[in-house]
Amino acid sequence: MSGIDTELNAELTEIFREEAITRLDQMDAALLAMESGDAGAETIDSLFRNAHTIKGSAAMLGFDDVRALAYAVEDVLARVRETGVFPAELAEPLLRATAALRAQVTGTAGPIDDLLEDLAAGSAAASASGDIRAPGPSAPRMGIPGRGPEVSGPEVSGPEVSGPEVPGPEVPGPSVAELRVPEPKRPEPKQSEPKQSERRTLRVPAEKIDHLLDVVGEVMQQRRRLAHSLTEEARQSPEIADALGGGDRMLKELKDTAVGLRTLPLAVITGPLPRAVRDFAHTAGKSVEFVVTGPDTELDRVILESLSEPLGHLLRNAVNHGIESPAERERAGKPPRGRVEVRAVPHGSLVEIVVADDGRGVSREVVEEARREGSLADVLARAGYSTAEEVTDLAGRGVGLDAVKTYAQSLGGRLEVRSEPGRGMEVILLLPLALALLEVLLLERGDAVYGVPLAAVEEAVTVSGTPVLEGRPALDVRGRMLPVVDFAALVGASAPPPAARPPGLVISAGGRRIVAICDALRGQEEVVVKPLGPLFGGASGYLGAAILGDGRIALLIDPAMLTRGHRQATIMAAPAPGPAAAPKILVVEDSFTVRELQRSILEAAGYPVVTARDGRDALGILDRDPEIALVVSDLEMPELDGLGLTRAIRADAARSSLPVIIITSLGSEDDQRRGIEAGVDAYMVKQRFDQQALLTTVERLVGR
Repeated sequence: MSGIDTELNAELTEIFREEAITRLDQMDAALLAMESGDAGAETIDSLFRNAHTIKGSAAMLGFDDVRALAYAVEDVLARVRETGVFPAELAEPLLRATAALRAQVTGTAGPIDDLLEDLAAGSAAASASGDIRAPGPSAPRMGIPGRGPEVSGPEVSGPEVSGPEVPGPEVPGPSVAELRVPEPKRPEPKQSEPKQSERRTLRVPAEKIDHLLDVVGEVMQQRRRLAHSLTEEARQSPEIADALGGGDRMLKELKDTAVGLRTLPLAVITGPLPRAVRDFAHTAGKSVEFVVTGPDTELDRVILESLSEPLGHLLRNAVNHGIESPAERERAGKPPRGRVEVRAVPHGSLVEIVVADDGRGVSREVVEEARREGSLADVLARAGYSTAEEVTDLAGRGVGLDAVKTYAQSLGGRLEVRSEPGRGMEVILLLPLALALLEVLLLERGDAVYGVPLAAVEEAVTVSGTPVLEGRPALDVRGRMLPVVDFAALVGASAPPPAARPPGLVISAGGRRIVAICDALRGQEEVVVKPLGPLFGGASGYLGAAILGDGRIALLIDPAMLTRGHRQATIMAAPAPGPAAAPKILVVEDSFTVRELQRSILEAAGYPVVTARDGRDALGILDRDPEIALVVSDLEMPELDGLGLTRAIRADAARSSLPVIIITSLGSEDDQRRGIEAGVDAYMVKQRFDQQALLTTVERLVGR
C-alpha cells in the first residue's frame, strides 16, 4: 500500500488489514449473491456500508490507494442505492474491485487505472439505469429488494423514490434479472428483554501463546517428576494421592485451554473461496454452487495458515475434472448446476476436511487400477498423474494431489479419496486438530522411545516366521504381502537384534505400506508436541518431540520417512559404561525441548546429566557440583551466553581445564573463530548436527 507512514502503529495497521479482509469477504459473498439472484433485502446496504467503512479507515491511516479505490466502489453503490436498480454488468467490475482491494490490503497490488475507469463507467450506467421511462433494451438490471422501482409490475414505487408514481414499462423476461424479496419486518424490541452482553476480543500475538504452551510443558514435566518421586508415599497417604490427582486435573485443564488458544475456526480462511470457485467455473464454462459446511470447526492456526493452497488445488480439480458442463449434466440426468462442498467434521483429536463434488467421478479404468495399487489416493496422488484429457490453465499437468498428500502427511495426517464413476468424488484430508497435540502410538526400540501419528497406523501385528519375498522379509497382512523392516534401521538408530516374535506396526504413508518391528508397544497417547527447532536443521522426517510421563523424550516420526526407508538421522547409543566410568555432563540450553532432548541422548549413552537454562544458571551448578566432567552449551542464551560461560570457566583456576562443547545455529567462520578464542574445545553447528558425532566428541573429551 502506498502512502504508509513509516511511524504508523503496527498494531493498528494489522487491525485494519484484518477488518478490511473480513469486510471484503462479506462484499464478495454479497456480490456473488446478487449475481446468482440469491440476494436478500439488505444486500446493497451491506455492500455500501462495507465499502464506506474501508474507505474511512484507509483515509484515517493514510492508505491513499485503498481509499481511492474504495471511494470509487462506494460511488457506484451510492448510485445503485439512489436508483434502486443494479445493472447486471456491474457485478464483474465490482468483483474485480474487491479483488484489487484485497491485493492492496495485503501489499500485492498492481495498477488499477483501468479498473477505476470501469467503475466510473459503471457509476454512469447505474445513474442511467435510474431513468425508468427509457430503459436500454440491452441493459439487464436487478430490482433492489425493498427499494427503488420494480420493473415487473404495473407500477413502480419504493420508499426512496420521490415524486408521483409512474407506470413502469413491460420488459421482456430474458433481458431483465429480477430480485423480488420483500422488505423484512423489524420486530419492536421488548423492553423487558435483557441486553445481550457484548463479546469482547483480545488480540494476543501467536508467540505469546506458543510461549504459554512451552511453560505449560515445563510445568507438566516438573509435575511428573514430583509424582514419580512421591510414588511410594502416595501409596501410603490418601492425602498425597488426592493432591496429585487434583494437580493432574488442573494441569489438564490448563493444557487444554492453552491449546484452545491456538485454534481458530475454518471460517477464517473460507471467505475468499466462493469467489475463487466462481472464477474457476466461469473460466471452465460451467455453473457451480459452492457450499461450506462446518465453518465453525476449529483447527490449529498454523494448519489454517497453510491450508489455503491445498484447498485451492482440490477446488480446481473439483471444478475442472469433476463438474461436467451443463449440457453433459443434463444428458446424465443431473441438474445443470453442479455442486462443490468444503466440509469440516471433527473426530476427537483429528479433523476431517472434505472437498466433495457431484460430478463425473473417476473412470472405471481408474477404479480397477486403484484396486490393484491399493487405493484411489495411491493412484491419483502419484507424482505426474492426471485424469485431464488435455492441458489447460486449470489442470492436466499432473500436479496438485501429490502435493496435497505430502502436505497432509507432513502434519501427521493422511489423504483419502472416495469416488464412483458418474457419482462424484470426495477428497478427504484427515488432519490433527492442533499441532500442539497429536494422537500417537508410542513404541520402544533399543533405548529410545518414538511416536508415530495414529492416523498413519493401520494396525498392530505380531511378526513371526516371516517368509522372504524378493530377498526381503515379508508378512501376509490381510491378503497382501508387506515388507518387514526393523524400526531402528528406518530411523538410523543402533539397537540390538529384536526378540523372537516381535510386535510390529502396519504403517501407511506416501502410497506405501510396511510392517515396522520394535521391542515393545507402549500404547496410544495424546502428546503435547514440542518443536525441535534447528537441532535437526537439515534433516527431515521429524514432526517434533514429546515429553512422556516418566520424563523421557519421544521423537515423533513423520510416517513418510518410515515408508521411504531413507536414513534421515542417526540415533546411536554408545555402550553403557559402569557406574565408576560415567562422567557427569552439564547441558546448558535455553530451549526446554532441545535441552531435554540432548539430556535424553546423553543419558541413553550412559552419562549422568544435569541441565541449566543459561550460562548464569550453569555457573551456579558448577559451583555446587564438582563432579561435572564436561559442559555442552548453546551459544545464544539470556543472562550469560555460551562464550561468556566458557570464558568464566577458563578464568577459574579450579575448573579451567573443564571441556566445553558449543552446539549452535551460528556456523560462520567468524562465529567459530570467536568460540576457539574463548577456549571452546569443540564447536558443532545445529544445521549439521549428528548425534553420533556428539557422542564420539564427548567420549574423546572425557577420555572414555
